[in-house]
Amino acid sequence: MKVLITFALENEFAPWRKLRHFQRVSSDVWDYRFIANVGPADVRVVLTGAGRFAAQRAIPPAFADRPDVCISSGLSGGLSPLHRPGDILVARTIGEIKGTRLIRSDAELVQRAEASGAKLVEKFLVSDHVISTTEEKHSLAGSGDAVDMESIFVLEAAAQQRIRSVAIRAISDGSESSLPLDFDRVFNEQGTVSIPKVIGQVVRQPHRIGGLIRLAQESERAAAMLAKFLDSYVQLFAAGPLPENAKPAVLAV
Repeated sequence: MKVLITFALENEFAPWRKLRHFQRVSSDVWDYRFIANVGPADVRVVLTGAGRFAAQRAIPPAFADRPDVCISSGLSGGLSPLHRPGDILVARTIGEIKGTRLIRSDAELVQRAEASGAKLVEKFLVSDHVISTTEEKHSLAGSGDAVDMESIFVLEAAAQQRIRSVAIRAISDGSESSLPLDFDRVFNEQGTVSIPKVIGQVVRQPHRIGGLIRLAQESERAAAMLAKFLDSYVQLFAAGPLPENAKPAVLAV
């Protein structure tokens, strides 16, 4: 079985890359595609970069090999106090914070994710900017369980190709935590983190170093938990055929 898994950033993928010794598809350092065998699955990972435009650039070429399953994965911010850093969530639906689009994850893949230990939630929200403060998170808590910046675009592209898909995320920052930096200002045009931009903010606001260290530690732990989950989950659903499935629906809300 061919499985395509997307992450926005390299740190989200790093623990699984190390665990399974993923190899780069190309020697080009700007080619963010990786491959490995995970049990019976032929897994290809694509790092899209953060945000809508980065994801929409990266995803169409990733479907050239016609995967059987696509998983939008990575880290996300928790919107409910029920979801703590390190929790693995699988969402029935994914919707934009602003807009009318809502898409369903594949029901069979959701069920198998829950059987593998993920917490089943109703909805991920997708934002056009980093949700960074507790106030923003609390204001969105009634609309969704966690927030990221790419999932809906990945699942929409998969639906257009009639590829089964699911959104699975690990919580890196809980609903009661504000992010220590303005992360909207640290991404470059490719949607990856610019270290000089991070350093620039830290130099101007050195009191935020402690919060940045805590976020890094929680993100590393969440990514490690996600790696273990994905490794077992992929092997579970790839071990046997999946039931027939209709094309996922994009709904108006």
